[in-house]
Amino acid sequence: MADRRPPESKPKGSGNPNRINRLLVKKAQADYSKLTNMVVLVNLRVSSEQNQEMRNTLREKKTRLRIVRSRLTMKAFNELGLKDAQKLFLGPTCIVDAEDPVTAAKVAVDLVAKYSKSLKLAGGILEGKLLNAKEVESLSKFKTRPELLGDVVMLAKSPGSRVAAQLKGPGGRIAGAIKALVEKLEKGGGTPETAKPA
Repeated sequence: MADRRPPESKPKGSGNPNRINRLLVKKAQADYSKLTNMVVLVNLRVSSEQNQEMRNTLREKKTRLRIVRSRLTMKAFNELGLKDAQKLFLGPTCIVDAEDPVTAAKVAVDLVAKYSKSLKLAGGILEGKLLNAKEVESLSKFKTRPELLGDVVMLAKSPGSRVAAQLKGPGGRIAGAIKALVEKLEKGGGTPETAKPA
């Protein structure tokens, strides 16, 4: 429906759609310049209920879902030097982003599996490199950053836990005998040859 208000009562800039589009492109550039990892999904027909359900799921995983205007987002990517990203915009588009690229890929693949009639995997961007749908699926099979950090912590702890177990087991008896010998030597002032462990 056309805006029939007199020009003086309309908001500033509302009569110039190109200016509004330029502002939207500038805002998209500012948003996407900070993102280095994202997965692009084609929005086939996501209902409002599905949209809310997806957002609630993603909030728990510290991941965001953005439903974007393809043409303006493509312009923003062009101006950011990501011209190849145009291949990802095959229609109405959703962008999933997270700090960890594997998390974004896992979440996107799970969403496509759950809402197969509403979403389709288009591809993604990883540290400025364009990924196709198969590469995103492969990326989703890797361990996430928190999982890798957990593995590193476990590996760092494991030698220490083995030493502790040895001190409790047969190695502990040896350690106890050595300690007793040292205490006896300190008390009696004898030599290791004359001292017998308790």
